[in-house]
Amino acid sequence: MPFSTDITNTLNAEDVIPDILPTGTIIRHNLKVSFPKAKLDRPGQMIAVNDTQPKPTVFVDPPIEADTLQDIYTLMMVDPDLTHRHDTRFGQVRHWLVTNCSVSSAGEIIDLKARTLSPWIGPAPIPAHHIAEKPHPSRYTFILCKTKSAPSEKDTRRAKLDDSILQDQYEGLASELGSPSQDLFDRSKFNAQQFIQANNLEVVAATFMLVEGDITSGVRSAGLVANAAGNKIVGMGRDSCPVGSSY
Repeated sequence: MPFSTDITNTLNAEDVIPDILPTGTIIRHNLKVSFPKAKLDRPGQMIAVNDTQPKPTVFVDPPIEADTLQDIYTLMMVDPDLTHRHDTRFGQVRHWLVTNCSVSSAGEIIDLKARTLSPWIGPAPIPAHHIAEKPHPSRYTFILCKTKSAPSEKDTRRAKLDDSILQDQYEGLASELGSPSQDLFDRSKFNAQQFIQANNLEVVAATFMLVEGDITSGVRSAGLVANAAGNKIVGMGRDSCPVGSSY
């Protein structure tokens, strides 16, 4: 079985397609994700939560064709399973979103000159297996896309993406888009399919890791929720704060 077919089949088997990517998506390349203490070589590997906290290095496997090295790429990592599998209430949580990336001939995704819309934040899954007495690993999914339309001759290394879709009812608060203070609520209710369609992107490669929560990650997750709620209450400064109704 061709490697690309194997990847696509795995994403279909775990419902990454269609929960995150559209039905019928064909994944032609794997993504290898390298953390200091762990490596994600194939889709669906279980990775310890403590090993996923540092920002990883990501490689396209196999490396992309030489004639596409000058294309403009977008890299994202999302969690669709915040409180339960395919959590449509909270939507996908946007852990990482970087546009205008390049890819080296060796396959490394390079973001040094890219535009970071959502800085990397490591997984903090809730320890559901301690509560429900059954496993609940989240499918943290990495997606690499390229722009379908060619960049203008004036600027061959940048493409303007429509990031208005990232803004929700909390637009204009202190947790500004792209800033290090961007909190959990700012990152929630993301929809990778909508973002890809709105920006005329094509999926080039993808993978996912399974990460199970523990007591430490549960405490961290609770802290992120509390911090985000505090930001919204203070930032909005009015009784119509939607924290209670939406979260």
